[in-house]
Amino acid sequence: MRHSGCGAVGSALGLGPRGPPFESGYPDVNLDKNRLKEPGVGKVLLSVLALGCAILIGFVAGLRVGDRIGSKPVTPEVPEIPPAAWIDSIPEIVVLAAPDTVATPPEAPVFSKQQIAQGVEYLASHNRWNRDEMEKIPVLTGLWDAINLYQIENIRGYNDVLVSTPLTSIVEGLEKNPKQGYYAAKGDKNITLSTYIKRLR
Repeated sequence: MRHSGCGAVGSALGLGPRGPPFESGYPDVNLDKNRLKEPGVGKVLLSVLALGCAILIGFVAGLRVGDRIGSKPVTPEVPEIPPAAWIDSIPEIVVLAAPDTVATPPEAPVFSKQQIAQGVEYLASHNRWNRDEMEKIPVLTGLWDAINLYQIENIRGYNDVLVSTPLTSIVEGLEKNPKQGYYAAKGDKNITLSTYIKRLR
């Protein structure tokens, strides 16, 4: 049994079957150079070296895998940006402040029935309309100037309140024959209704 597989390997290495291969406690490395040249010895040595390299590579690979498994994931370092830097990079947004007051169109004055009746009575009872007299009647304030300037829209607005027959005739005349300029001469404060309507025909 001493000349088994181990004995064959020992014989190939020059150790022989005589005595244990480690008589001094250390392997005998003084091999016979001639034995190395014998067929099969080189293959055995290459196999031993290959096995040792494989074990070494596996050990190193195992260490690296263990390091990767046991280590924490590496996160890339993000440079810290000072707050002022990114605040300055934000485009300025101009916010228009809301006005304190909102402009609204003036509301039409509210007249009492008595005031409207007073205006209607003046237009119906006078053939000559005087500017100073009409300005004293609240519902007629500004009407004389509108008639003098042939301002049909303003005249129509007054007539919507007064529903006056003379004003209706003036509106119908201006719709058929629009006018521009002034009716009364400079300094004249009177408008004769009959003459005014004739100019519109």
